[in-house]
Amino acid sequence: MTGDDSRRDPADDGVPRVDVPIPEISHVAFVVEDLEDAMRRFGDLLGIEPWLCYRYEPPRLTDTTYRGEPSDYSMRVALSDVEGPVDLATTVLSGRTLKRLVGWVTSLRDRLGLGASTGAPTDRESPLSKLPNPGLPGVNVELIEPLEGPSTYTAHLDAGGTGIHHIGCFAYDDPRGVVETYERAGIPVVQSGRFEGLEFWYLDMREELDGVILEVAANLWAVPEPDGVFPG
Repeated sequence: MTGDDSRRDPADDGVPRVDVPIPEISHVAFVVEDLEDAMRRFGDLLGIEPWLCYRYEPPRLTDTTYRGEPSDYSMRVALSDVEGPVDLATTVLSGRTLKRLVGWVTSLRDRLGLGASTGAPTDRESPLSKLPNPGLPGVNVELIEPLEGPSTYTAHLDAGGTGIHHIGCFAYDDPRGVVETYERAGIPVVQSGRFEGLEFWYLDMREELDGVILEVAANLWAVPEPDGVFPG
């Protein structure tokens, strides 16, 4: 993705207009104080389970930045999905569903390491493939318990407690290009890192979009096997 894909309009009160339509909302993430307690509550109240659990910490977590500077932080993460993929045998493909199907194909390509993403895919199945397909009805839910070091998660807790922290899109055709486009438009990367081969960036849109941070990720195929599953 090259060139200046953004423009400012005085009528927008300084909010940049960025020509990067979001193809899907892949997940919604919550910052929590106690991961096990949060998984139980989401399961009891909403029926969301099972959860794939990970520890994001060195040596698997590398290249971490916070507010534009190198920063050491770590966290525990749990992932689950709401609902499952569309049954195409019984569902009429509307235009909207077709668009979401394209998003799923794009995500699948990224999992396999094809297309714009760099890095060499492995021949194993990604743990995320055990979850319902992104790009189709259903959304991935993430719970994050911060551990060590300053991060956007600890800042979130300090500012107002637990709750929704960010939304994520994992179906961009060129994730790094999307990040660069937003940066050129004045939207900074507040936090980033690499977990094994998975790369992630948090774009700070909180002032422009009522508290929203957007996560963009690349190389989803590189997500390692989970450290555990809850409930076991």
